[in-house]
Amino acid sequence: MKVCGSACLLAPIMAMLLAGCGPSASDVAAERAANAKLEHEAAANAQARNYVQARDAGQYELAQAYANQLLHDAPDTVAAHEVQATLADTGVHADEARDKRRLGQLWNYNTEFLTGLGENVVHTAAIYASKDPNDITDSDSKVRLVLRRHPKWGRSAYLVLDHGQFDCPPGCKVSVKFDDQPALQLSASKSDENKQAMFIDDEQKIRDVLDKIRVVTIGTSVDGRPRSISFEVGGFDRAQLEHHLQQ
Repeated sequence: MKVCGSACLLAPIMAMLLAGCGPSASDVAAERAANAKLEHEAAANAQARNYVQARDAGQYELAQAYANQLLHDAPDTVAAHEVQATLADTGVHADEARDKRRLGQLWNYNTEFLTGLGENVVHTAAIYASKDPNDITDSDSKVRLVLRRHPKWGRSAYLVLDHGQFDCPPGCKVSVKFDDQPALQLSASKSDENKQAMFIDDEQKIRDVLDKIRVVTIGTSVDGRPRSISFEVGGFDRAQLEHHLQQ
């Protein structure tokens, strides 16, 4: 029989001592939890930095998106609480940005090149009227407000129906209201070439304020029935219409 001696007796004892010197399972779990918390807070801080940078740059919609993601992923962090201090204000600005974009998309700008010599470019900006839920005429006729700059006929502002005719005998006037200001009575005239179009003679009164107001409402009559026609003009881009032309 082989005799191993003292080395064999010491080996189990050393193994037990070494095992006793390592971290316990609870210590390992606690360390992992602490690391996970640090990573969680670091990710939240990164989102908060993105939020602040976007907000400082005036990108309120992007800032709102960063904030919403942060509050979803890490609502219990210090970063989330700091972001909430300015989130309401960010939301107001984000709503304004979305509304401004919506209003801008209501306009259609067009350039038409005419045949002939000299200045032959026609610039137009057009917008459809808002649907009025209180329109007692129940008319399905769509109306456009058109601003035009023509090399021969100059500047014009006119309304165009997709069907029907404006009631506008010689010398007629239309009511034009800018936001909540008192209505103006402006002279208007029917088009000789297009019976579905009506020109507002003093077009400059409309053109000059379009990028300073939100709504213009025009009161007139179509096919013997009164019509109050509103246009959400707040997204008007004057540069798009003017292009390179001089005043």
